[in-house]
Amino acid sequence: MEQNEDFLTRQIRAIGSGLGVMISGKNSSGTEIVFPKKQGEKLSYQVDLEMLIGQHQFAEAADKLSRLVYAVPDAEYFSLSVWFYQRLNQFSEATLMAGGFSKGQIMNRLEALKGQL
Repeated sequence: MEQNEDFLTRQIRAIGSGLGVMISGKNSSGTEIVFPKKQGEKLSYQVDLEMLIGQHQFAEAADKLSRLVYAVPDAEYFSLSVWFYQRLNQFSEATLMAGGFSKGQIMNRLEALKGQL
């Protein structure tokens, strides 16, 4: 029956199902409701890392990030790490080298992070 419904009707049905789970507190279908962070809300320590990145102190920022592995929850550390290395990857190799880092190190750290999954 749902296959014959249009997109809007399926969305309304999904919202209704989610509200039903919230109100009843029962979750027989395995549905999980996740409330994302507010858009623009920064992760823990992200401001400190941004400051170091802005000063092109890439190696120091990477060291600070690696020391946070036990200071923040795993999921948050993973998100922070992905954000950090994506941010560093925007710089040229020469700029990274001047800041004590390289594209190769970014790839190595991302591979190590991938192995933690």
